[in-house]
Amino acid sequence: MRVKYGRHRLENGLTILLCETPHLPLVTLGAFVVAGSDQNPAGHPGLAALVSHLLDEGTESRSSEQISELIEQTGGSLSSFCDRELSGLTLSSRSETFDTLLELTEEMLRRPAFLEDRLEREREKMLSRLRSMRDDPQIMASALLQQQIFGGTPLEHPVLGTPESLSRLGSREVREFHRRKFSPENTILVVVGAVCEGEALSKCRERFSGWSNSSYLRTVLPSMRRQTQPVTIDYEMDKEQVTILVGHLGVRRQNPDYHALQLLDVILGNGPGFTSRIPRRLRDELGLAYTAYGAVSASSGLYPGCFLAAITTSPERRQQALDGLLLEIRHLAEDGVTAEELSVAREFLTGSFVFEFQSNAGIAQFLLTGELFHLGEDYAERYPAMIAAIGPEEVSRVARKYLDTINYTTIVVGPSDKIISHAPRPYSP
Repeated sequence: MRVKYGRHRLENGLTILLCETPHLPLVTLGAFVVAGSDQNPAGHPGLAALVSHLLDEGTESRSSEQISELIEQTGGSLSSFCDRELSGLTLSSRSETFDTLLELTEEMLRRPAFLEDRLEREREKMLSRLRSMRDDPQIMASALLQQQIFGGTPLEHPVLGTPESLSRLGSREVREFHRRKFSPENTILVVVGAVCEGEALSKCRERFSGWSNSSYLRTVLPSMRRQTQPVTIDYEMDKEQVTILVGHLGVRRQNPDYHALQLLDVILGNGPGFTSRIPRRLRDELGLAYTAYGAVSASSGLYPGCFLAAITTSPERRQQALDGLLLEIRHLAEDGVTAEELSVAREFLTGSFVFEFQSNAGIAQFLLTGELFHLGEDYAERYPAMIAAIGPEEVSRVARKYLDTINYTTIVVGPSDKIISHAPRPYSP
């Protein structure tokens, strides 16, 4: 499989990726700014998220209501987003509305209004979401693990920030973040749909060639290192179930072992049905878990993600579930994988790969990933062969290298009627 697209870079540094998909009269436009929560200044978690949520809440020439009405008239959709490494906008509609979508995108990226009433409204929405997240044991466990693994960097905080930090953010901080972090040099514009590449490029150039930002400054985070001792954190929450996470610092997407780690993940705990050891053994065979999972490559990006293994169980089986989770990780790290497991994992990865290209949004995401991590224009064509070339010895090697069975963090969220031991013990169903 080969995805044909054009890559263009304007003189101001804006990267434009254009892919024609003429089979349906639709178009998707994504504007991705390489500035997520990683760019939050010290003491201001949630600032990047607040800025991104305000992009579609009014520009210098259009109110929020006018933007919504215009999108409704096109029969399309508009959303803003922020994660730990990216912020931006995605718009989709009929291909004949491309000019309108492009005009709106340019306005929202370059000239958002950041009105006080809209800022207060978005702040309250974010605070409400944070309050609801605090009642979710899985989200709380993830937040505690993130804080432990990425401590000392902006990534230790939830993307939405904290109630304390949000209360301190005003229009001055919002405007300053936009001024320093939104720039053509760190923006990728992706267009996928029934549009002519040449015409689309000409229109993008006309809209964006005048964009410049001499104030642009990207913060480079310090190198992150894996922990050197085990850590256990218990968080009491009055719930019927117990959520347990085990994890440590993971890898970047550009790690040379990434594809071998993808296979490892399918075998360990990120595959379907009976493919993966953790859900098969702990959930299906022993009945210890409601949900069970494990992966190291899934969260990788511009910065390292985290190795994460998770299980949700009943309070009376919490120790048994933790012991079982740790045992499966240790078995894989020490004993490696079988040829049969690897064969099934290969088939799953190569078989599911084609689903990434079934929609314009999926293709746009694929093109963005290729651009961010320099995968090459023929990556889709090379991927099956790269996966097929990885043998069981290679997967066993990366298991030993990237699964630390001693120095990891254990997070336990749930009722505190039993104390969980850090040292794993043998277990039986």
